[in-house]
Parts: sequence; C-alpha cells; structure tokens
Amino acid sequence: MLVQIDKIAARRAALIDLLADGRPHSREEIWETIAAQHNEDCWGKLSQEGLARDLAALRKGGIRIAYSRRPEIAGYYLQHLQLERPSSPKYETTSRELIEAISELSVVEKNERTFAVAEFALRQKKLILAEEHPDWPETKVEKEARHLVFGEAKVAQ
Repeated sequence: MLVQIDKIAARRAALIDLLADGRPHSREEIWETIAAQHNEDCWGKLSQEGLARDLAALRKGGIRIAYSRRPEIAGYYLQHLQLERPSSPKYETTSRELIEAISELSVVEKNERTFAVAEFALRQKKLILAEEHPDWPETKVEKEARHLVFGEAKVAQ
C-alpha cells in the first residue's frame, strides 16, 4: 500500500510541476506527459478518474488549480497566489517612538528633514550613475538622477 501512496504522491507532484508553467494543459496532455515521466500505468485503469481524484485532493490541500474554457486556451492551469512580501522586523516595523517624535516636529522641521533625505538620495544616485557611466557628461548624470529619484520627465537631449 505504501508503494501505491508514493506513486500517487509522485504523480501529484508531477501534475503540480506541469501546471506551474503558467499555461493551460488539456487532460490528454496531462495524462501523456505524466505517464511518460513515470510509467504507462501510473494513472490506473481509468485515467479520467485518476486525474479527477488528483485534482480534488490537490485543491482540498490548498493548491489553486483552475480550468480555462476559452477555446483557444482550454485546459487546467495553476493559479498563482499573490505573494506577500515577508516583513523584515529590522526595517519594516512601525516604531511608535519614531512616530511620536515626528509628530512633535514643526512643519518647517518636517520639511527640512524631508528635503535633506531627498537631497541625499539624489546625491547617491548621481554618484552611482557617474560610476556606471563614466562617459556621460555631468548634465546627463544630473538629469537621469533627477528622473530616477523624483520621477521628473526626461528632457530630450
């Protein structure tokens, strides 16, 4: 019985791998591809039932498998979930102390700090661009840095 479970697990893993390529696959293509990877009788006596059981089990396990009915792209495919960025406690936590300190600043002080950060970012980007493109004139480095940091429209040269 354990050997049968391993065959089923291997077949289901192969199914996920096949569907993960982002394009729909017909039942026939799934049967043929996975049978070629494992062996001709990996689906059992009725391929339709084997595939149906595998799809149901994978869906129950949280794998999002969908079916496209559009004639030009009909078939099963893996729906990828929107991945959430893992939070980095070192850099992405909310510091109540920092929020309180900023809220106590005057508008003028907040603006001064904001402009200082923007000026620092611009200086850094100019240094990076100048090193990456030593043949660029200083005006081009300045314009490209401003575009990258502030999103300003590029001026034709």
